Amino acid sequence: MYRKASRLFSDTEEELEFVRDCDLDIAEVNILVERGQFLEAANLHIRENRMLDAVEVLLKDKASKEASLRASQSLLGALWGVLSFAVLPAELDNESEANLKRMIQLVEQFNQNALDERTWREVGSLLFGVVFD
Repeated sequence: MYRKASRLFSDTEEELEFVRDCDLDIAEVNILVERGQFLEAANLHIRENRMLDAVEVLLKDKASKEASLRASQSLLGALWGVLSFAVLPAELDNESEANLKRMIQLVEQFNQNALDERTWREVGSLLFGVVFD
């Protein structure tokens, strides 16, 4: 659908202007990702409190150390939001449990060599003992 709609514009700048004027942030994210502007696309998700979507976008940028760092910080913040204060996975509501499962999948996509050891230890300590039925 996005590709068909993009044909209506003479260039991507015109397309971006249109989606911004109409407050179509998801369409804007798609355009920015296609242009390789991952940090800007992720910032849109972050502003709308879609942290896990931001992490997914940032993980697409394999070459940027900054993107890896921002992705790890965003994911760590999301993990703390779900698992803070000794909350056990069994005590989570359905939405939080689904988010936690998605976070675990995202953790598996990270290049461990691209991030500092402290971040990995913190993620590991949060996820230690997390088991789902």
